[in-house]
Amino acid sequence: MSEALPEHPPAASAPARSAVPRAGVVLAALALVVLVSGVVAQLADPFIRRDDWPFLLPPDTPGTAHPMEKVRGEGRWLSYGWWLLVGQRGTPVSAVILFFTAYLLFVVGLWRLFRVTGVVAEGLLAGALLVSPLWIRLIYWPGTLSASAVVAAAGVWALPWAARRRGTLVGWVLAVTLLAVLTYPPVGGLLLIAALVHLRDRSWREVTLVAGTFLVGFGTGIGVVFVLHAVAFDGVGLDIAQWRRPNQLSSLHDLKVNTRRQYRQYVLLLGTLGWPVAVGLGSACVALVDPRVRPALLKVALAVALVAGLECLQTLLTGVRTNVRGSLWAWLALVVPAGLLLGGSTWSRRIGAAALVLLTVAGLQAWRWDIGTHQVTRRSYDAVVAGATRTLVDDPGREVVFRQDPAERRSTRGRITEGTLRMMFYEQAGVVVRWCRADECRRLAELAARGPVHDLGTVTGVIVPSPPAVL
Repeated sequence: MSEALPEHPPAASAPARSAVPRAGVVLAALALVVLVSGVVAQLADPFIRRDDWPFLLPPDTPGTAHPMEKVRGEGRWLSYGWWLLVGQRGTPVSAVILFFTAYLLFVVGLWRLFRVTGVVAEGLLAGALLVSPLWIRLIYWPGTLSASAVVAAAGVWALPWAARRRGTLVGWVLAVTLLAVLTYPPVGGLLLIAALVHLRDRSWREVTLVAGTFLVGFGTGIGVVFVLHAVAFDGVGLDIAQWRRPNQLSSLHDLKVNTRRQYRQYVLLLGTLGWPVAVGLGSACVALVDPRVRPALLKVALAVALVAGLECLQTLLTGVRTNVRGSLWAWLALVVPAGLLLGGSTWSRRIGAAALVLLTVAGLQAWRWDIGTHQVTRRSYDAVVAGATRTLVDDPGREVVFRQDPAERRSTRGRITEGTLRMMFYEQAGVVVRWCRADECRRLAELAARGPVHDLGTVTGVIVPSPPAVL
């Protein structure tokens, strides 16, 4: 029988309150942040990145790869199952709403684990947890990532129940970590951090048990991926795409190359987060000084170090850098110390509240910029599609052809731009675009300075725009 674990003692200064007012506070705070952030524009008229379309459309849709190709390179077997059951039956709008709703549920579930008191403090904590500048960068892949968002939400809400007994807690860690590896591995790190936030008053023995179980679950997930690949692809392991520049560790030179790559990753991550890094570090320093908060901070720091270390180890072993949007742990590393300060001394609570204000402002700025930039791109592409398909009303059989600058066509950013625009033609008008032939390309090159859309007589030519800065 699983050993029952002690429940968290109530805070000495916390008055007994109904959960309803607390829920009302956090929901009101989140609603305000959502409205100010600009994310409603993405929910109503989503910008979808090129490689997410295979997880939003039925199989054999013209112009899209089969989702199994992404599974071959990334091992997201449960995301493939999600596509079979849900993804191909919805729309971009339903997918992005589902993804964002699951993320909101995760944020509320994580907020509950802090057990803070005070209306202002609760609202500030909820807002700061929500506006991760890293998570918002995932919203353009709702088909691919909805399954992982559901895992995150379900995992964090099941955590308080699972933590009552040691056996169920170990099972929870194994289950959520395995599910994360099979959907989107960075989510496993988020749930480990959430677990140690919840277990911050427990013994170090339990904390290290959870951390060790997480490593076992992560390794088990990788093993399951390789077994499934061996069965599905005739013994071939994970086929990492060449654009990720894999560099398997086999020599000291490889170690040097991969170390430099990881260093550049840290530089990019710090640049993406910006000045909130100083706010998070300042909050952590104050938490270390406050004896009421220090033990909890050290336990959560163990989770952050473990997750960041796994990310680093991946690059050292394979040469593959995680895009900064995958370093989801980094925002929690900044927000959690400020959230823990809300349970400290009077001065700690004041500093924590101030830090949460600053982090929320920074997150909102990041969301508004990211979403606004993508929406500008979306509107410009909409105009190209509308201009090119206008003649199809009277000539439905007319072809649309693309011409792209040869250098951009060979680049990753150029292929992303072309593929995104191509799928918008299919989504909005059912048009399957082809590349221009030699004579058509010459004419479009001559007309390029006059705009993106041109009537070539028998076909409509489109000049693919240069990649936007956001790519």
